[in-house]
Amino acid sequence: MEIQERSSGSAHCRLLRPIRDRAGRVHFGESPIILREMVNLDRQMLLVQFGDGSTTFVFPEEVSEHIADG
Repeated sequence: MEIQERSSGSAHCRLLRPIRDRAGRVHFGESPIILREMVNLDRQMLLVQFGDGSTTFVFPEEVSEHIADG
């Protein structure tokens, strides 16, 4: 299993559809922070953190373009 990981700094993205976090809460209309970008088995995934501190993995097609801070 190959996992490539890189930190994305403090970039934000915008959710394009409702996303369920690990605790089962549904998030939509938010701009979570992108914590990490990963490639696993040739699939790109983003680890994002919501305003309430919860995290989950999303695919790039589930979010808008990255919005850099500052």
